[in-house]
Amino acid sequence: MGAMTAEVNGLRVIAGSAARWGAPRPAGRTRATGAAETPAPEHRGSALGGREGALEPVTPDAMVHVLSRLQPGADAGRRGDGAGPVNRLLTGVVEATVEAEATVDAEFVAVLVTELARRYLRAVSCYARGATVPRAWREVLGRWDPENIDPARITLAGGLTIVGHDLPSAVVSTCTLLGRTPGPAERAAVQMIVGLIADRLRDDAAVVALLGSDGVGVLLSRHDAWRQAEHLWAVRGRPSEAEEERAAMDWRAGLVARGLLATHLR
Repeated sequence: MGAMTAEVNGLRVIAGSAARWGAPRPAGRTRATGAAETPAPEHRGSALGGREGALEPVTPDAMVHVLSRLQPGADAGRRGDGAGPVNRLLTGVVEATVEAEATVDAEFVAVLVTELARRYLRAVSCYARGATVPRAWREVLGRWDPENIDPARITLAGGLTIVGHDLPSAVVSTCTLLGRTPGPAERAAVQMIVGLIADRLRDDAAVVALLGSDGVGVLLSRHDAWRQAEHLWAVRGRPSEAEEERAAMDWRAGLVARGLLATHLR
């Protein structure tokens, strides 16, 4: 498989078959197939202000690095740096997949969590520029105000948006990239990621105070995201139907986020 390149919040991110899922490269450097090794320029400010030409491998470790660079501004509620509690939740989930025992398909998990982080970072970047953002992420990013909004509600809304909006589409993208058809191994990976998100929400005492531990499990069903992914995969060759389904997912996730955040201040 050839190299894959993407822009992630101002960082040019590249992965090739030799550098995709191996050990992290030394900080600030990576090697792309057919390209010279290039030192990353010094970064100043948030990841949104990253310099063109900075090369980082598309791996979970690289995504954790980008998310951590956004964290101070996200904690402060600075537009374009994301929502701090969501950054923290997503970073923890990605880190956990790196450290997890190889009980599921490691390659699929690595690509999938990287895709989830990429989708979140793209929403953050588009929101900062005033570009189109999925309704669900617009609710989360637009309402994050550390002075007024309970961080636990932002954490919960972000977790539900990742699972209910991003994850099914990310499964389709990952299967397409890897040339797979969704099956038992992919289902196990999805269920593991949903479980990791649910575990981190249960570890947040403020979230548990809102819903109770059982409530988190009800909202984050390990089966709903997989069923939605299977449906999106089935209609992938019918663009109009697939777009309608993605729009419906966004509407549902946005409605849940709005309900959690619109009327509940500290």
